[in-house]
Amino acid sequence: MKPSPAAVEVRKDETTRLYEALIDGQVVGNLAYETTGGRVSLTHSYVDQDQRHRGVASALTRYALEDLSQSQTKTGIYCGFVADYVQDHPEWNNAVDINRSSFIATRTARDTTSGR
Repeated sequence: MKPSPAAVEVRKDETTRLYEALIDGQVVGNLAYETTGGRVSLTHSYVDQDQRHRGVASALTRYALEDLSQSQTKTGIYCGFVADYVQDHPEWNNAVDINRSSFIATRTARDTTSGR
């Protein structure tokens, strides 16, 4: 049975520079960020294999974008999943800068290189 989106709790750990997703108190995924010169970039996401396709990465991304939208600078996106999320949720377009040239071969990176 898939957990509902409400079953995913997300928190920010400034020490490790990770947004962490928890289900039943256990960390099941994270979204890394870096801060350089006052700019924040979302760099990489990971979800445990057995928790994928259950909304965990979307919950992490939504939480991070909401958290970071409070600043006046755009958030840099280097994570393919986050770029895909923003592509599917255009309300975030004005809040982010997506650097497609640095992606590993994700759906977004493949779409970009195929001229789409």
